[in-house]
Amino acid sequence: MGLRLFERKVDHKPSLRRILMSSTMALDGLSTEILLNILECLTPLDILCAVRASSLLYRTFNAYKHHLIRHALRESIHPTCRADVLTALDAQKIPRLLKSGEPITKVKLECFSLFSNDRTRRRQSHDELKVNTDNLDILFNLQADIERLIDAYCDWTLGNLSHYREKPAQYHTTTGHPRSNLSPTEVGRLQRAFYRCEVYTRFQRVLSLLDKGGTLNFSQIVLSFVSQFTLYEFEEFVCVQQFLAQFIRSLCERVEDDFLSHLLSSTAGAGAEQETEPEKISQLLDDSGLSFFTKSYRDKHHSSHMKYLISCGLPYILHLSLMEPPKLKRAILKSYMDSQGFAGTVFFSQGALDLESCDEKQREVFLRGMIVDIPDDRLDGPNLGWKWGTSFQDFVKSDSPALYDLRDRGYVFWDRERLQQSGMVDEPFVVCVGANYLPSGHHGPFVGLSVAERLDDLKFDAEAVSKWKSL
Repeated sequence: MGLRLFERKVDHKPSLRRILMSSTMALDGLSTEILLNILECLTPLDILCAVRASSLLYRTFNAYKHHLIRHALRESIHPTCRADVLTALDAQKIPRLLKSGEPITKVKLECFSLFSNDRTRRRQSHDELKVNTDNLDILFNLQADIERLIDAYCDWTLGNLSHYREKPAQYHTTTGHPRSNLSPTEVGRLQRAFYRCEVYTRFQRVLSLLDKGGTLNFSQIVLSFVSQFTLYEFEEFVCVQQFLAQFIRSLCERVEDDFLSHLLSSTAGAGAEQETEPEKISQLLDDSGLSFFTKSYRDKHHSSHMKYLISCGLPYILHLSLMEPPKLKRAILKSYMDSQGFAGTVFFSQGALDLESCDEKQREVFLRGMIVDIPDDRLDGPNLGWKWGTSFQDFVKSDSPALYDLRDRGYVFWDRERLQQSGMVDEPFVVCVGANYLPSGHHGPFVGLSVAERLDDLKFDAEAVSKWKSL
């Protein structure tokens, strides 16, 4: 049968997926050995897609589940991420403890223990990914979720890399992103950044539940966890948080669009249009319990709401993106209320460089990224995107505006070949001074006007405002 077709090479996976998803592919005549070979070629996310597409693969997977899960995790998780993976797996205990009603003191002790174990793991060598059988399913699903997020991240950043692809007007959170085709270096950087972010979000969740005294004490864990990474690893970490901020902003915009669509359709169906005075629109939304749609929400509350949702963990953020409009509406509105007063510290950016204090020569260096030699493609040093974007060849200088621009575009993760193919390494490369924590092209938490401001120019049925919330 030519089992060499199923060798574990990245280039084979996209075509293999298309075969599996094709209705013309007859699997019934294949032996169990061949079906196992097919499943062994797939990542956790691909396995989940395959078993949903084929009842035969579903039965084969369940019959050999223990073996296939271990094999998939061993093959898909980059070796440099193993310490982070084990810590992230341990961190899954935290939401279970909170949900079970355990005293916050016990949860804090668990976090202290988790951080202590993490420090120990980073000093050890992990030749094999050793996971207890009871935790295999948890890690399998977590890895699949992170693969989805990595695909979504790459779908957006590749739009910035290519001169021939139009940049998206807004980030889309649908699940139709193509699977990313990454080099080993890119896989390692992305996986470790997402797993570290998952651990960080669990600490943030506990931090948000503590009183002022407990916050001051516990915040040292959060700061210590982040400070143990090198500067270039920290930049990878920040880049993932920027992506999550954009991801959540798009979820909020989906709710806004659903609300506006309902108002316009209700007005059209009624056959009569009632004008609402602009100055009363925000009050109408507030009285209806829909302050989420006001300009005040964007100015004062969106940042804390976004940080609160990030603290809920990566699987929950992804779960939100898979919800139908009614469920997403209820989840976003509830999370907004729950986020009131959220005081979590999130490292989205480090302030911009003060160019006024620089002489002309320094400004020229900071404002123009100079091409540097890219001798190899390694995980244990500054990422290649950073090395390309700065004239400082020996280390990452994170306060350079050139680096802010690169980070915002996602270049922090791209390897040598992708940088060269992008056509963006032609000197000189002039960049903007400073940057926001949201990706390039988005100069604030939201691109457009708030719903309240958009309603100023529309006629709508005021009664439909309160009806939408109860749907």
